[in-house]
Amino acid sequence: MEESNLPLTVSISKLEDYLQCSICMNSLSSTTVTSCGHRYCFTCIKEWVDRKHTCPCCNARLEQSSLIKDHQFDSLIATITCEREREEEKYFESLINSVSHEETSNIPLSPVEKVLQSHLKRSLAAHEKYLQNLRAEFHRKMVTLDREHCKAISDLQIKNLSQEDLTQQTSDLNNTLIDQKKSLQEELETCTRLIADAFDKHLQSHIPPLEVLPMKVSINVLDKSIHLSDLLLAPADVAVTRIKLAVEEAMKAKGNPVVSWGDDIHFILFGPFAKSNPFEKQQMIREILYNGLEYPDVHVLSPDCRPVLQLGMKPNSEIVIHGSLRCESDLPKRCFVQTFKKDKKETVDYFYCKQCSFKWICRPCMDVCHKGHDVVPYIMNHVPEWACCYCPRKKKCVL
Repeated sequence: MEESNLPLTVSISKLEDYLQCSICMNSLSSTTVTSCGHRYCFTCIKEWVDRKHTCPCCNARLEQSSLIKDHQFDSLIATITCEREREEEKYFESLINSVSHEETSNIPLSPVEKVLQSHLKRSLAAHEKYLQNLRAEFHRKMVTLDREHCKAISDLQIKNLSQEDLTQQTSDLNNTLIDQKKSLQEELETCTRLIADAFDKHLQSHIPPLEVLPMKVSINVLDKSIHLSDLLLAPADVAVTRIKLAVEEAMKAKGNPVVSWGDDIHFILFGPFAKSNPFEKQQMIREILYNGLEYPDVHVLSPDCRPVLQLGMKPNSEIVIHGSLRCESDLPKRCFVQTFKKDKKETVDYFYCKQCSFKWICRPCMDVCHKGHDVVPYIMNHVPEWACCYCPRKKKCVL
């Protein structure tokens, strides 16, 4: 095996000390090497030399002219950073996959498990990355403490102190370092515990039981050929009230608003496994309402104010409305002459009956009085000033 192909694994934490600027404690940027062999960020060492003219690490004499850009070291940092990011991606991918049992089990996940898993993966990865950044910051602070401690010891040694004082002050510095590191460790453990507690509380409050989730159902009014799909019902919705509102909104949008709900209206809930064709539904409903028969997963909803949560409703159920639901189209046809109100500006469509040879016929008269005749549009969206319809004038109107 060639030496260039030898696999080499080095912990990033072991390299971080060599990749950091001793002045700003961040990753080296525009690496600059001094005549004494130490590396700093260019802007950091430039400002330092302008003020002190000495090396921050060894106190060697420095001048601006002795600072040299180290481009190869910048390339090395870029390579290490790229490798670190790639390894982080691998790590987090393995981490989020660890919450799945698909790799270690032949039992496939249910749809609900897959949804839950996808959210847990994303949340787990975000929290774990935050913890890693926290640990990295902790490590940097520990390194800083060690450096400051070493510098303090060095400063003591160049002072004219007695051996007893030197020993005592060195011992004090060592004890201070131990206390500081212990305090940092406790802070890290506290932060980690608080993050875990917050994550636990978040999951408790954001993973609701199935029975309190909104569900989609469909509504079918067989007599009116009305079918509403994907109606979302919240657990607190009053079932019958919400269903009525949905039907009224749909019929209004179709231009045929609901006029009244009859006293004989019933709402029959068909579970997802009890669906059948319209004829079978009608037959089942008649047997349930009039003969007292019961069918599995088919229930008559109570007209009281019971919320969806109490009904045991399942997703993809169908609610069939049976009874006297009257819409505007069910009302008796009336000629425009009978409904005209002078203060109400409304648009009217007028037609021309070729067979009867007269114009200005309102739509109700066209539908009833001239049914089967050759009728064509005459004036659309007209706003009449008086009760205009020639059908009564010609004594043809039967409305």
